[in-house]
Amino acid sequence: MSDGDGNAAAMAPVGVDELRKFAGNFASGVVVLTTTGKDGIPYGLTMNAVSCVSLDPPLFLACVDKGSATLTPLLASGAFALNILARGQEVISNTFASKNSDKFAQIAHAKGKADQPLIEGALASAEFRVVDTLEVGDHVIVVGEAVASTIGDESPLGYFRGKYARIEY
Repeated sequence: MSDGDGNAAAMAPVGVDELRKFAGNFASGVVVLTTTGKDGIPYGLTMNAVSCVSLDPPLFLACVDKGSATLTPLLASGAFALNILARGQEVISNTFASKNSDKFAQIAHAKGKADQPLIEGALASAEFRVVDTLEVGDHVIVVGEAVASTIGDESPLGYFRGKYARIEY
């Protein structure tokens, strides 16, 4: 039951902190998006704003902050990988969440079938070609068509209320 007047269009938006707290209540997996720039240098960032868009064609989306150092190389290359991290890969998540310029120096990785960096030991990885982008607010929604994937047997690394969490299955 609502006690409002039902006119959401006339209401002011919530603040950044309030939205961050709201979003933090959405338990999720942890993903490292990787790409290889036109310069041959690998780039990556930790995120959880990813979603399957369509099974046929096989489309996934990733929401990338406009200020991310990975965005320009991703858009220039037209390809990326999503690496769903496994339990125990918190150090990898923290590395790719940092502003460190050489995130791949201490992280085991290999090139996938589509030449995108894949994180070794990830629960699952898929490579995508960019098929669409949409600027929304302070992010760019990047839609990719899956061209290759690998699936492991590990348990997932979870994230809830700003902390890593165990996901039991």
